Amino acid sequence: MEAQEYQGWTNRETWATMLHIDNDEVLLETALEYTKEELGEHENDEEMLTYYVGEVIKSWIQDDLLTLENVAGNQGLWLMLTDIGSLYRVNWKEIAESLIGYAKEQVSA
Repeated sequence: MEAQEYQGWTNRETWATMLHIDNDEVLLETALEYTKEELGEHENDEEMLTYYVGEVIKSWIQDDLLTLENVAGNQGLWLMLTDIGSLYRVNWKEIAESLIGYAKEQVSA
């Protein structure tokens, strides 16, 4: 079964993940910090930049942010996890492309 596009994103999981990042000032600033670090490392290779930003954000969300230790007692993170659904369906490349756009806007401003 092929994923269906949702709200202009690859699928609902990708949309929901970016929506949660985008709607939380701390999450967005943290994601942009990671993105800017990678931008400095890979600014001349857009493909590598997108890959590494996607992997860093994926790792941050799956391994750091949404671990059981962090989610326990934190209703906001719990709602994020249950709202997104399967993180395996998230298109991390698409998340990265969006964050790279934000970061480049901030850098040029």
